[in-house]
Amino acid sequence: MKNKIIPSLFIAFLACLVSADAFFLPELPKEKKEKPNEIKKVKNNAFTYGEKLDFRVHYGPITGGNAHFEIDPNPVDVNNRKTYHIKVSGKSAGMVDVMFKVRDEYESYLDEEAIIPWKCVKKVREGGYTDSDFILFDQVNGFATSRRGKIDISLQTQDIVSAIYFARTTDMSNAKIGDVFPVNLYMDAENFQLRFKFIRREVIKTDVGTFNTLVVRPQLIKGRVFKDDEALTLWVSDDENKLPLMVESDIFVGSIKAELVSYKNLKNPLTAKIK
Repeated sequence: MKNKIIPSLFIAFLACLVSADAFFLPELPKEKKEKPNEIKKVKNNAFTYGEKLDFRVHYGPITGGNAHFEIDPNPVDVNNRKTYHIKVSGKSAGMVDVMFKVRDEYESYLDEEAIIPWKCVKKVREGGYTDSDFILFDQVNGFATSRRGKIDISLQTQDIVSAIYFARTTDMSNAKIGDVFPVNLYMDAENFQLRFKFIRREVIKTDVGTFNTLVVRPQLIKGRVFKDDEALTLWVSDDENKLPLMVESDIFVGSIKAELVSYKNLKNPLTAKIK
């Protein structure tokens, strides 16, 4: 697990995921499929084409690298449906780059209306470790096919990138402390269920301004990378954008923090920004 701590800096905002065996709760049992899934429309007031987000990642006092999130300015047709083509990249920097070079790239093609992925691309280089995959999602019949094989998936299953954008569409305007929001997730030919718990509302100061925020925590499995099952905290803007602003986590060997440093082409005015 130690070799997974550094790469986690660069996918901290990939649905707040660090490594599959350390981070997720088991998926709930799937119901037997008797008919094809209905592709339902999901209301999206959070993001749009052309959005760009950049994050700086810290490992304790050290700047470990940068992560870039970008949605293509125009829709891409997949399965005769319009999709958001989302590209995410993570790159190590400074001394971390010398000791443990990271060059990670992910792509997701997210249905414009249903906010579900139809395909996903993964290219990972972390030190001497490399991995790549190409996943096709059959959301109608409920399965995913990749180089690792074919498995059944639940309704509205997300990939590691699309999970973030799907979570941003969640209406939390009336959220109460302790409310839990589930996300079904596929990664590396396995199914998981990620659960985010609403903690509080809070004002925070960042490099891009001072914001009213929603504070959420994913429920983790403690005892491997994380000190306890609520070791990671995520702050998002308390407005329609639900813009990821900061994520912070205490782990056994220190702490990880990632902060938003620039943003472009948001769908809505950033009303959560105070100054």
